[in-house]
Amino acid sequence: MSEIQFVYFDLGNILIAFDPKLASANLARITNVTEEKAWDALYASGLEDRYEHGELDGPEFAEQIRHALGVTQHVASDQVILDGISDMFTPIESMVEIVERTRRTVGRIGILSNTCEAHWDWIRRQSWGVSKLQFDVTVLSCRVGAMKPAAEIYASAADQADVPPASILFIDDKQENVDAARRHGWRAYRCLGGEEAGRTLENELNFD
Repeated sequence: MSEIQFVYFDLGNILIAFDPKLASANLARITNVTEEKAWDALYASGLEDRYEHGELDGPEFAEQIRHALGVTQHVASDQVILDGISDMFTPIESMVEIVERTRRTVGRIGILSNTCEAHWDWIRRQSWGVSKLQFDVTVLSCRVGAMKPAAEIYASAADQADVPPASILFIDDKQENVDAARRHGWRAYRCLGGEEAGRTLENELNFD
């Protein structure tokens, strides 16, 4: 079995828990519409998906949201909207030690996540321990233009890791993303952040 030389962490439900209902509730409060209307504008419309695919940048996304909800920039500026839809995350702080042990054991680590710039920026601005973790490579769907489990995002991640595929370890909370990683020759496991992720990484990496 190949020695692991690089470990990729998913973001959602691995390092950070999240609740999309909070995002739509925040948007409803900001724009003075019902939560149902905010949910439809944000998720049912496909706008969030397009943003995470990189089809829209932040200002374009915010303008589309305002148009869908019938409000002006005076009511909800770009930054207010982007922060509002991002204020739905909770840190899984037990992952700080796990990530740091992984770095000490393997050397190089990265993020591989389906997310948008607003979410990533908001998380990195928080004072949480997980927000201060440093990664050698950050692969976000919005930057690649493809979302897991699409082949393109794994190809980009593999290029940036710059190690043989069999030397990459990946943990994610969705089985379809794990299966896709395995098709690319990676070692990959489905788990949740915290104790489960810790056990998985300890078993694979033989933490000291």
